[in-house]
Amino acid sequence: MVTMTNIIYAEKLIDREGNQITRERLKEGFKDAIEINKKLILDNKRIAYFFIDPLLNNFEAANSFYFSILGCNSLDKINTYKSGASPVQSLFDARELIENDLYDAVFIFGYDPLLTNKQVYGKDLIKQAMDIFNGRSILECYNLISHKMCEVLKISKELFFQLTDGLYRNYLKTYTKTIGQEVSYDRGRLLDDLNGDLFRITDCANPNIDFAGGVILVNDKTAKILNIRNKRIKVAGVKYSMVAGMPENIDQIVGSKENIFPHLRSSFLVAQHEAKINVIEEFRNKNLLLDLYTCYPPIPLAFLLTTQMVESVWELPLFLSNYEITITGGMNFARAPWNNPALNGLIEMCKMMSNEAVNYGLVHGNGGIGEIQGVAILERGM
Repeated sequence: MVTMTNIIYAEKLIDREGNQITRERLKEGFKDAIEINKKLILDNKRIAYFFIDPLLNNFEAANSFYFSILGCNSLDKINTYKSGASPVQSLFDARELIENDLYDAVFIFGYDPLLTNKQVYGKDLIKQAMDIFNGRSILECYNLISHKMCEVLKISKELFFQLTDGLYRNYLKTYTKTIGQEVSYDRGRLLDDLNGDLFRITDCANPNIDFAGGVILVNDKTAKILNIRNKRIKVAGVKYSMVAGMPENIDQIVGSKENIFPHLRSSFLVAQHEAKINVIEEFRNKNLLLDLYTCYPPIPLAFLLTTQMVESVWELPLFLSNYEITITGGMNFARAPWNNPALNGLIEMCKMMSNEAVNYGLVHGNGGIGEIQGVAILERGM
């Protein structure tokens, strides 16, 4: 009998004001995770602990969280992850450990008080920490990727702006529905002065948020011991792929007209094969939810094109007006806690799949300047 990997817990805390997620609030917010951890330890289960690192102060972040918040006394195995694709990478690793019968349970948590750190340390330090290429900003790199995509796909600047506006309207529609109130259409200024001539400010991930959240994965036997039935979400397929991540490697990241973002396509095809479904058919039949990574416009556009959810660039405007590509409203509206947006999407996906009549959910992760691409497909337990 094949051992399956089940997500039995998914929870998060968010703060848009700063300095509100105290240690006491973390312990209260994750009290069910703390109890699950205690039960697993008492039952001598083999537990691995994974952590999605914050932007700042990441050296002791994982140890501090698991010892101070979850109340662990010792950790036999702990891994940390450091990119926007990390939640999918950690999901891949967790499934490998569980389905090869090396561990019974894996905790994947992340905590990044990004907004509070900005208030405490100042905007300049945050900006400096995000400058991973020593002078060439992430925004500039994604702008170069956008120009390369336009060149490869023969897209005019005018059409690219039409597509970015379509993305914004798509996110706005979802976010308005999510919060239950109208949000005004406001694209913000062009970012020419920041070497982002193809972007408006609302095309960029908004990091002004504190986030904490996590999921717990277990094998079938452990799920039964914990008496978890209806809330199980199965990891049906998951894969990530990498190429070299540097501004000089943008051509390889983008790929060719016939094979745009090839490493993303390969991750998608493997995850889809493992899940034994046709993602496009399930999505069109409203039986699958999408949460694409929306840090900058070329990433979700690349996903739609390389997976052939749309067959050509010219179909993108109509597709974006008819189908929602996130469940959160994207990383400008829903905010972007550095390495943790895909973990936020994963948690939201689990919650929505537990409450809605859809059987599948797809979460997309993107790392660096697009060099790491991960796809996870979830299936609702029967």
